[in-house]
Amino acid sequence: MANTNTTPTYTTAATSLPSRRAFRQYFRARWQNMQNIVNDTVFYALVPPRFLTYYRAFIEQWLDWARGFVPQLHRQDFFSTGIGYTVCDIFARECMSGGWRIDSKDEQTAEFFEEYAAKGDFESLFNEMFFHANAGGNALLALTPNCGGVYASVYPVNRCIFDIGRTGDITHAELFNRFTTAAEPYYSMETRIMINGKGYYFVSLMQGSNNVVSPTWSRKQSLRDVPKEIRSQWEYCYGDIKPGQWYTLPIAIGIGLYNVKNKSVAVAISDLPGYSDSTLHTALDVLYSIDFNYTQQQMDMYWGRTRILLPKEMRSRNVLTSFPQNFTPTSADGAPLPQMHIAPTVDNLDDAFDTAALGDDVYCKVVDQNSVDGKPIQPEFIQPDLRGEAHKYIRDADLELLASKVGLSSSTLANHLSYTQSKTATQVVAEMDTTEISVNNKRNLASVAINAMLKAVARFYGLIEDVQIIWNKYGVNTPQENTTLMSEYQAGLMTKREYLKRRFPDLTDDQVDKWIEELKAEDPPMQQAFNLGGF
Repeated sequence: MANTNTTPTYTTAATSLPSRRAFRQYFRARWQNMQNIVNDTVFYALVPPRFLTYYRAFIEQWLDWARGFVPQLHRQDFFSTGIGYTVCDIFARECMSGGWRIDSKDEQTAEFFEEYAAKGDFESLFNEMFFHANAGGNALLALTPNCGGVYASVYPVNRCIFDIGRTGDITHAELFNRFTTAAEPYYSMETRIMINGKGYYFVSLMQGSNNVVSPTWSRKQSLRDVPKEIRSQWEYCYGDIKPGQWYTLPIAIGIGLYNVKNKSVAVAISDLPGYSDSTLHTALDVLYSIDFNYTQQQMDMYWGRTRILLPKEMRSRNVLTSFPQNFTPTSADGAPLPQMHIAPTVDNLDDAFDTAALGDDVYCKVVDQNSVDGKPIQPEFIQPDLRGEAHKYIRDADLELLASKVGLSSSTLANHLSYTQSKTATQVVAEMDTTEISVNNKRNLASVAINAMLKAVARFYGLIEDVQIIWNKYGVNTPQENTTLMSEYQAGLMTKREYLKRRFPDLTDDQVDKWIEELKAEDPPMQQAFNLGGF
């Protein structure tokens, strides 16, 4: 683990690799591009000291790998496969698979939240929530008052810090936003705190610098002193409140923050109650291995693009240059020697080949003159076979280990891994269960925060608080499950209503009731037609 008191240096990087020199310009260009996007330095400059040690030691590493670009590693030595981002993205998609709905027995409440969720784009909100929770271990759902209403948003753990009370609810938090202009950016720092059961919040606005590596801060700003672009972005976030003033949060929403945990335990940052581990926490070594192997594979292709297996008979450049013109060398018995050619050198290759890449490496192929059978001796290119199978084996092994560590089935992480060997039906079901168990666990943890947020919104708008999120079944029922349900229903072990709910879990209670009523309406005509048949 990196030094917890300083920025992680990732000293395990292979800084002496030839790739550092051969691909220097590529890595530099990639780093310059990412430098304009990654501005966590501004955030870490605001993190209080008691949080900073853990954020530097753990959260910064998690988020670098989840972003797919570790600056201390990929800017100079390694190619990035972005596999950490892929894991978080797959989990976000799988957690949203099957869809969701907001359920309430009160018709007015159900109609309100159907419209509220559509206007607030809850589909994108929840998808972003799952991604950030998997990447950093936590995500905060926030309700912010704005012009007489409240709107929901999500904050990743690298844009907030928080404390929780004994009940698990958040009691204090700092939230950060970045507002951009054509000139210098502005940053807001929002403080929320609970005092005697009441929530208060304070937002300060500060002017920063475009130099995200070493930010500088000026005095706190008022809305009169900022460009109109900043003012419009401020109003989008905070409505008509003014920076630098304390305000009371609506009693109905309390502090308005809800903690979405990625895991039920926190091994890495156990000293910070409420924080959780990233999905990538135990897989950082495998992520490194995947990028290392990929970099080595690229280097094999690069260094081997001009390499050949050359018979010794074709390595006679120095001999040829010492013979007179039109002179044919012969052996001691007068027999002519095999035709000689000049071995390839840097001087007579295409200019596209880099001198450093060719070097002086020419491999010899030993040829027995008695086994040539009159066929001309030819060089053999070896580039296509440069450890291809070895790299593939290492890559697939790393992917399978990565899938095991993060809680995905190997076929969910990489489709080609499911075809490496035949599998029985039991093995296929067990593999599907691996992803399903992980998804259901993450959904259950997220539901705690989501339901608390929904109840607060219902209180704010004066609605009945009987509201909750319902996740539809992950995937579809297997044929075996459907057969079991049918046999139990026919045996009288469950009602028709229970059978329909389990057979079609995506249906709401109202839809199931409507279906049953339609079936009852069809029963008398069907029974009458059955009796008229003579039975």
